[in-house]
Amino acid sequence: MSLFAAFFRMVRYPNLIYIALTQFLLQYCVVEPVLRNSGQAPSLGLADFLMLVLSTVLVAAAGYIINDYFDINIDLVNKPEKMVVEKIINRRWAMAWHTILNMAGVSLGFLVAFRIGQFYLGFVQVICTILLWFYSTSFKRQVLIGNVIISLLTAVSVVVVGFYERQIYESFEAIMSPEGRKLIKIIGIYALFAFVLSMIREIVKDMEDMMGDAKDGCRTLPIVWGVKKAKRFTMLLMIVLEVLLLIIIGVTFAKGWYGAVAYIALAVVLPFAWFVQRPFMGVYQPEQYHKISTWIKIVMLTGILSMIFFKIML
Repeated sequence: MSLFAAFFRMVRYPNLIYIALTQFLLQYCVVEPVLRNSGQAPSLGLADFLMLVLSTVLVAAAGYIINDYFDINIDLVNKPEKMVVEKIINRRWAMAWHTILNMAGVSLGFLVAFRIGQFYLGFVQVICTILLWFYSTSFKRQVLIGNVIISLLTAVSVVVVGFYERQIYESFEAIMSPEGRKLIKIIGIYALFAFVLSMIREIVKDMEDMMGDAKDGCRTLPIVWGVKKAKRFTMLLMIVLEVLLLIIIGVTFAKGWYGAVAYIALAVVLPFAWFVQRPFMGVYQPEQYHKISTWIKIVMLTGILSMIFFKIML
């Protein structure tokens, strides 16, 4: 494998594409139509928005690097064939890239915040970099804390687009305006969807990586609670997610958005129920957990793509 290919594997480029796609769809299929319908324009022009997306992607990429940096002993057991840090890219270079990407991402975040006159918003990226560092060094080895941190950061990658809209940051009156309330509802629903689905996936990944995690002294949920209890807790989260999706279907149906109802039912609920929830309690091998984890990513993608309906119907 070339160094170029190894670098892109190290930063998990498919996940970075997910993040960028989510923010683009939210901006141009949700935020812009909501504001345009009321005769307003988004706070961020194209150049500023692209810098915000790049800022988020760079911080996330740095987070993946530092995670691999501190996971060498775990990865030697769980996935030695997929290792990049130490095997292809020297640890010192990995740390250098982590620092460079973090600095670039945080700087871009502050630049965008400065350009819209809300400098404090730049600290969102600072907080994310700090959480990612402590996740990699400590939180991921503790019961549930690491799962919650990553799920929160996944949700933040959605809501950060809203943070930079004047309808949310300007004043309480702006938030309570029809446009402000609509944006908060829609962004909040997607953030909650991302949080719960990410929690499910993180626990499934903990089950997949139990052997390496246990050898490294990690106290993840399946190690501390046992696989059976961890599965029951995960199944509860799956039910919560399904209830949320059914509520969304009900509200969407009431609005007469029948195409969106069909899409959510067939492209989100059905694959989740059939390929994730149905086999979940009966799997025990790492490759089986990995397959379920892959399906969760597919469901997250189809859920993200549902934003297109707002562009069509708003």
